Amino acid sequence: MFHQTTTIRTALQAATETLRQAGSDTAYLDALVLMGHVLGLSKEQLFARTEDPLSPADHSRFEALIQLRAQGEPVAYLRGVKEFYGRNFLVDPRVLIPRPDTETLVDTALALIDANPDIRTVFDCCTGSGCVAITLALERPMIAVAAGDVSRDALTVCRQNVARLAPDRVQLYQSNMMNAVPGRFDLIVANPPYVRTAEVDAMRAARWPEPTLALDGGTDGLDVPRHLMKSALEHLAPNRYLVIEGAYDQRAGMFEAFHQTGFIAEDVVSDLAGRDRVYVGKTRA
Repeated sequence: MFHQTTTIRTALQAATETLRQAGSDTAYLDALVLMGHVLGLSKEQLFARTEDPLSPADHSRFEALIQLRAQGEPVAYLRGVKEFYGRNFLVDPRVLIPRPDTETLVDTALALIDANPDIRTVFDCCTGSGCVAITLALERPMIAVAAGDVSRDALTVCRQNVARLAPDRVQLYQSNMMNAVPGRFDLIVANPPYVRTAEVDAMRAARWPEPTLALDGGTDGLDVPRHLMKSALEHLAPNRYLVIEGAYDQRAGMFEAFHQTGFIAEDVVSDLAGRDRVYVGKTRA
């Protein structure tokens, strides 16, 4: 595919065409990011060096990454990192790739912490890569943060991120929801699986690479959030908060689940696109 190309510019052009033919809507951006990854250069540096030749080794490595991207492998998995809240987190197929929508979950939690000085302990359930827990620990150093996940594989990735970004700041537990987590917390946050099973089945049929365990929320997408609410209720004191990320069309179901579990449905927060994204429940006094 790239054997006749010799410069960054021509390699990018060929790669962009390959990805476009594979159906990518972000072909040029993907090629640019992967080229920067191979060469260890920023986008700005690449733009200044487009006429530089590629070494055979870099050329081959770039070609291999483009082929994988054309087959549907996410850029984040190919690079091994994903930026979230201004920090780079290690990611691979064992964990969900952090998304901008989840920054709304972090923003909501930070706002609650700032508005309630008595919030001193936070637990991040379904932590995955640990991006939420680590971000909260670093953005608000005065709080104690713990996190858990049912997946041993996900926790391996999470531990690597904690060691790199927030050593000794996040206590980790392997736990189904909060079943194996001791004590009570002032705030529990979660980005649980909330995609409907039928959608997940379609995604898997299309070779979606992210772990099903991190996506599948049951028939209506709310099986895991309901389980989480029941588990969280036992770990929250009165007048404390549970903050859950969910789908834009799950407001009625989330609020009903809050009420049925014993929470007060306190608020819903919109994401950057203006859609319902984060649901806030509060324990009763």
